[in-house]
Amino acid sequence: MEELVGFCAQCGKPIHCLHGFLNGIVSRETETLYCFPCHDKQKETEHTTPDKCHK
Repeated sequence: MEELVGFCAQCGKPIHCLHGFLNGIVSRETETLYCFPCHDKQKETEHTTPDKCHK
């Protein structure tokens, strides 16, 4: 079974729930929905900036 959950906040791609599993990521900080490729890109850019706890 496939249900539309929402759209990626970054690219607008539709995100579905497939057989009970979310086909995307919900950001913990902002509770925003992202597709896997956009979430991976966001993680890559976060790792290029200094971590707040290591200043």
